[in-house]
Amino acid sequence: MLGIPNYKPNFHTSAADFKNAFNATLFELIGKRIEKFWVMWNTKQNEWFNDGPIVLEIDGKRYEFTAFQLDEFSLTIDTFNLKDKLDWYGMGDDLPLIWKENGNSDLAKNLNKNIVGINILTFNFISEDLASGEEHETGAMLNGIEFVLEKESPSDIENFFSIFNALDQNGLDKVEIRQENQIQRIKITNGNNDLRQ
Repeated sequence: MLGIPNYKPNFHTSAADFKNAFNATLFELIGKRIEKFWVMWNTKQNEWFNDGPIVLEIDGKRYEFTAFQLDEFSLTIDTFNLKDKLDWYGMGDDLPLIWKENGNSDLAKNLNKNIVGINILTFNFISEDLASGEEHETGAMLNGIEFVLEKESPSDIENFFSIFNALDQNGLDKVEIRQENQIQRIKITNGNNDLRQ
């Protein structure tokens, strides 16, 4: 799937289910560091191909994250080989893809900083019916994950490594994501739930 031989994403749509599945695994990463990361890279356009997974290397393991559709998010660990040839649904040389190490210069600056916290991100999509003017809310949909990193100084606001659903593609950011109270965070802890905006 997603151009990767034998890749089987483990998609979740519920933040609670995602937390139940991965809380213990993610909690063990606090105090460790993101050592490197890989993104899919379109060599013809020389740009990030953001439909493909984001792979983080932490403490010798590779954590594979990907967003899909509007509310699906997957985490798998060490399930595919970065040396295998990529082929996006049979497009071959029309869409030449490779794994590019540290393929985002802004986030490359946040490597090898201590992880001080991890949050699961949810997003409440709000839309307005054009005919009636009534608002519709989806409720808190699973949206991604946020690694909070050690600050370089008290004024440092670029101490994040976030992977999130950017409308059926992967988004990355180095700052805390805020959007009119539509984002909520579920903190990864030693077992207790902690929901905050």
